[in-house]
Amino acid sequence: MNPAAEAHVVLTLVIPPDVEEALLETLLDHPDLAPGFTSQQLEGQGRQITFMGTAEHVRGRAACCRVDLVIPRADADRLLDILRREFASPRVFYWMVPALTSGRLAS
Repeated sequence: MNPAAEAHVVLTLVIPPDVEEALLETLLDHPDLAPGFTSQQLEGQGRQITFMGTAEHVRGRAACCRVDLVIPRADADRLLDILRREFASPRVFYWMVPALTSGRLAS
């Protein structure tokens, strides 16, 4: 990442399975804001997790998907505005941290 360029952030979203496909489609529909991202299946645990069904209650873990993007801060803010309009839910959790550097190991 060029230090003179706009500051980039890592935007992480943790989303429940019932909105995963639609949210990922929304990201793909906005390549200007989300030119690339990674996603992975994981399980959430803790008091603030919403369990779906008896099996998750018994196990104490909820299935979810994590999405990570490294994008300019302004794009992250715009993307969050879109996601808030389309997926407003206390079950969609996000955080944003500075990306100190990013890039490819070869061109």
